[in-house]
Amino acid sequence: MSALSIQGLTKRFDKVTALADVSFEVKPGEFICVVGPTNAGKSTLLKTVAGLVRPDEGRILANGRDLVNTAPKDRGVSLLFQNIALFPTMTGYENIAFPLTAPGDGGPTIDQRVREVAALLKVGHVLNRYPRTFSGGEQQRVAIGRAIIKPTDLLLLDEPLSNLDARIRIALRIEFKKLHRERRQTILYVTHDQTEAMSLSDRIVVLNEGRIQQIGTPQEIYDRPANLFVARFIGTPPMNILDAEVTSEGGGAVVTGTGFRLALGDLGPGVTALPRQIGLGLRAEDIRVAVAESRDTPFPAEIVWAEHLGPKTILDLRLGAKVLKAVIADGHPVKGEGRAWLGFTPKPHHLLNRETGLFLR
Repeated sequence: MSALSIQGLTKRFDKVTALADVSFEVKPGEFICVVGPTNAGKSTLLKTVAGLVRPDEGRILANGRDLVNTAPKDRGVSLLFQNIALFPTMTGYENIAFPLTAPGDGGPTIDQRVREVAALLKVGHVLNRYPRTFSGGEQQRVAIGRAIIKPTDLLLLDEPLSNLDARIRIALRIEFKKLHRERRQTILYVTHDQTEAMSLSDRIVVLNEGRIQQIGTPQEIYDRPANLFVARFIGTPPMNILDAEVTSEGGGAVVTGTGFRLALGDLGPGVTALPRQIGLGLRAEDIRVAVAESRDTPFPAEIVWAEHLGPKTILDLRLGAKVLKAVIADGHPVKGEGRAWLGFTPKPHHLLNRETGLFLR
């Protein structure tokens, strides 16, 4: 049985459709990231699951129980919002303990659980202090502690790291992963940051304009994007898309674009279904770069810009009329100006049908 089942979820706000027929399953103990740009519908989805927003259509099942008509407090979920909302007049200890202060909870059990969570999140030193004295990272760790201290079926996290600086975000990503490994709690995590989604999740749900674009493991989403949106949204730098034309020559397929021409080889029967005009998808790391022409690097290009990032450099290269990005290692003989020679080998699942906007599957 799924820990969470979203079935045909639709939500409209006047003329704006925030969620359009959204459906997916979450397995028990699974870490799912919902990723997408601003106004994709990510937070609306989370609030709908939590019961803060009522859907116009669809069902939400948690362990087989329909939640649509269930009050938020009875749904068995914990929700951590993007904006940290600690009680300013309560200590760190009291903030973490707050969900356990309902009738029936008390005494040593509360104290033991607060200290266990504080130790897990490394905030034991702030338990007797007030939030105004906490650093940003400490505030967020205490807020996380408050969200997880009471066992629930599902933990919902809405952009929990977006207001923190890079160093703290990295540290807390590690804590989230550790927390998930130790507790195996089912987590639905919303973010616009693809790095968070790629590093944390078991599977990713890519959302745009209220519609699911693709669901898959981080590697599947990166290596086999379903459509043009996913290819351009996932990846740093994003996938290059070169305009190209497929023709038949000598019994085989040839792809030609401004500045390049190469044989496709045996890429399977799906190639015959492609229209003449296609997009050729190339990840930056799949482009071969050299200082001289060779069999592996036959296409001349102009280096427009070089972005040096320590162990790697991202090159902007003009191939014909198109500027594409390639990644080279530190110490590569190609430098930041002049001419370079390029090569690449098309992958069948990176051939884009321009008519449908979908990649060959």
